[in-house]
Amino acid sequence: MVRFAAVSALLMIAWAAPAQASYRIIADIAADAVYADSVIRLTTGRLSNLIGPIPADSLDVYIVTRIKAFDSLAGPSIPDWGAAVAIPGEYRIVIKSPLILPGEKSLGELVAHEFSHIALARAMHYRPAPRWLDEGLAMYASAEWGWEDNLAMGWAVISGNIIPLSEIEKLNRFQGDQAEVAYSQSYLAFTYFLDTYGRSGLAILLYELGSGHDLDYAFVAATGSTAGTFEREFSAFVHGRYNVITLIFSSDILWVLLALMIVVGFILNRLRRRKRLREFDEYDKYHSTDFDYGEVEKPDEDKPWD
Repeated sequence: MVRFAAVSALLMIAWAAPAQASYRIIADIAADAVYADSVIRLTTGRLSNLIGPIPADSLDVYIVTRIKAFDSLAGPSIPDWGAAVAIPGEYRIVIKSPLILPGEKSLGELVAHEFSHIALARAMHYRPAPRWLDEGLAMYASAEWGWEDNLAMGWAVISGNIIPLSEIEKLNRFQGDQAEVAYSQSYLAFTYFLDTYGRSGLAILLYELGSGHDLDYAFVAATGSTAGTFEREFSAFVHGRYNVITLIFSSDILWVLLALMIVVGFILNRLRRRKRLREFDEYDKYHSTDFDYGEVEKPDEDKPWD
């Protein structure tokens, strides 16, 4: 059973939900609650196909329109750039409403992303997953990968700022640009694992981690090699995928360069025309065009012309 609560309007709506999901949505705006419910239903089905059935636990989903309410519910460890947070141990998700988060991630992406964290924690019996795996799964389930993520990865590879997967554990301490790279890299690492080792490999990895085994043990069981070997494979994949050429053709840089070429071409053409006009002026100084053709001879009136 899922319940909606629009706090400002004191509205409570009862709604039947899938058996494997048990949650309550508390939103300042009723429409946000209704939309969030539809997203959770869709995401539940998508995640069930990927990581298996999601155990039923209680969950409160808050969608707030006040920063103070967000800070109070989310806790002090959330960075300034944080738009939402999932706290599996407290069975809670807190999300900033689009009313106070214009131009950022959509409400649907935020709900799907944070619910994915809860679902993964439940599937692993609340044992910790590597942060890159957790964030990568959440980005995959919420379908939020975009051109800006591709661009961030391209710049990171070219500038040598790729983050070791183990360092992504410190994500909440990162600044905005570094955090963007960490999220993008997590998505690529997750999709690389999924493409390389399949859903069966993912199932084994999650089962072993959820059983309390360490990361290397789980990776050997799922892939036949250690987590370090996987990271080297992934690093080779990323460096093979991104370079200067792919960065240009996968971003707005190409259009900027084309526009710049047009502007430069226009300026050069104008400069050439001015140079030609100056050359003509110099030529006219020394070559008179005031020619004297003399008097025109009068026709002989006595000569017949017809």
